[in-house]
Parts: sequence; C-alpha cells; structure tokens
Amino acid sequence: MGLDVIKPFEEDVRRHGGYQYAKSKQRSSQYAYKHFYDVIMAHAGLNGKRVLDVGCGDGTYTARMHDETSAVSLLGLDPSAIVIESARAVYQPGRPRLSFRCGFARELIAEGQQFDLAVYGGVLHHVADPEGEIRDALRLAETVFILEPNGWNPVVKFNERFSKYHREHQEQSYRMGRFRRWIREAGGQTERAFYFGLVPVFCPDWLVTIGSTLEPLVERIPGLRVIACGQIGILARRQGERP
Repeated sequence: MGLDVIKPFEEDVRRHGGYQYAKSKQRSSQYAYKHFYDVIMAHAGLNGKRVLDVGCGDGTYTARMHDETSAVSLLGLDPSAIVIESARAVYQPGRPRLSFRCGFARELIAEGQQFDLAVYGGVLHHVADPEGEIRDALRLAETVFILEPNGWNPVVKFNERFSKYHREHQEQSYRMGRFRRWIREAGGQTERAFYFGLVPVFCPDWLVTIGSTLEPLVERIPGLRVIACGQIGILARRQGERP
C-alpha cells in the first residue's frame, strides 16, 4: 500500500472519526460489513491463536475480534500513523490482549515475528503488489485468511471504474484463480475458497432487502455464485518450514 493510497483513508478518519465503511449509518454498509465480519469469524478460527490483523484501519473490527473470541493476542497493523493513533485511543484501553502498530508486514518479518493467523480483510485490492503481500503473509503466519472483492463480479468492476469512493481508494479486484496461484507460488496451500455476498457497500436500502433475501440461495449455486457474489474468502496454510 503506497502513501498515495493511505491518504484517502486518513482523510476518512479526519472527516468521520474512522473509516467511512465502519462509521457509516447507511444500511447497506452496516449489513455488508457485518456479513464480512461474520465470514471471518466463521472461517478464520481465531480462538487460542496469536492473530495479526493486517490493514486493521481504525481498529473497529480488530476490537470486535478481541471482544468476541478467545484469541491469545491480537495485533492490528496499518501503515497509517493517523488511523493507528485513533485505534489506540478508541479501542485499546481496557483490552489487554489487543495492541496496534503502524507499519508493514515486511517490518515484522525483518524482526523475526511469527503469528498463528494473519487476517487480510479487504486489504489486497489496495496494495501495489498483492502477490508479494501474500508471500509476506505466509512468511508471517502459518495460516492466512483473505477476504477480497470478487474480480468476476460485474458490479465490483463497474464500481472500480465509476464510483468516486472506489477510485479515490484505488481499488483493484482480482479473480479467485489468481489468488490461488499466488498462494501456491508463495509456498502455500488453499484449504478453503468460496464466493459470498450480494449486498454492495453504499448501495440503496431496497437492494439490501432483496440481496439479503437471495444471498443464501445464490451462495449455494455453483455457476451463479462465481459471477453474482461480490466477495471471495480464502483460507490458506503455509506448507513445510517457514521460508
């Protein structure tokens, strides 16, 4: 994630006291990110683990992970000093297993740090080198959970091109096959990969009602879910010794 990408997120904190998607009162935003969080909780397996939340942003969801799991420790990592300062002030007090740090994954690698689990929740579509970031993730943690926009989905691709928010935050989605190849080439193995979600962030309220009703059905239909679902989830595990 380059400094030019960090700036719009820092502006979110200045204007809204946190990231727009986390602080938004819009029904679609609240529904979509609750769904994202629930997927992470259901598939990542935080209990009893040392967890690294990469791209933690303002700390909203890292704090929830602390409160709702028995993770041994949780470190929220983000390259923006402003958002980390906000996360520490708002969420760290009274949470002894939670801490925040400004920096990049490669800095933790250089220090020889290791985690049981690294969570990348909506991060890789912002970074300049997602392939390299996956390589770093599998060096830092035995298990990595990735949640990303689905590069097959036409609504996702439309938003990347025409949505002011998406363009300002330089979002670029990728297809499932590419993630699986990057994981394999980094020495990892994909243990679970799936498509989910029909409700886009910042969409009209009426679409939330329709999308939330159809989601369970669409997520079960093999061909349809590849195109219709807006998100992908991947659980990957490092093979062999740490690189």
